[in-house]
Parts: sequence; structure tokens; C-alpha cells
Amino acid sequence: MNNRMPLLCPRCGLPQQVVHQDDPHHPVRVVHTGTGREPCDEPPTVEEPPGESAGGSIGEAPIDVERTGLSRC
Repeated sequence: MNNRMPLLCPRCGLPQQVVHQDDPHHPVRVVHTGTGREPCDEPPTVEEPPGESAGGSIGEAPIDVERTGLSRC
């Protein structure tokens, strides 16, 4: 019975697997299961709608957390 825990990439969270090689200097490699490559694939970039990065909608002033007391939580 083989109870191995799955390997997950610490950068992208996708599953990985160990590949054994005949190279004496690099006997094993950890590769992504879906691609077979070591580096992570670049995640698709999602463009933010304008005004969303400031935490509000267009035309709204940003929230002052000091004045509302939210920073003390």
C-alpha cells in the first residue's frame, strides 16, 4: 500500500510529480503534472476594471480606515 501525499507547487498550487532520470548529477526532477515542465506556466492576466484597484467604484473617494476605526480590528 502506497500512501504518498500529493505534491503541490508552492508558487502556483498546481499538482507536481517526481521524475527519475539516469543523469547521475540530477537523478530526480519535480515537474508540473499537466505540462511536464519545471517552471510554472504564467497565469492568465485579468485586467481590472478602472477604479477597482483603489477599493471602490469610479467617482467614489477611498475609505479612510483611520477615521472609521476599521484599522483597530
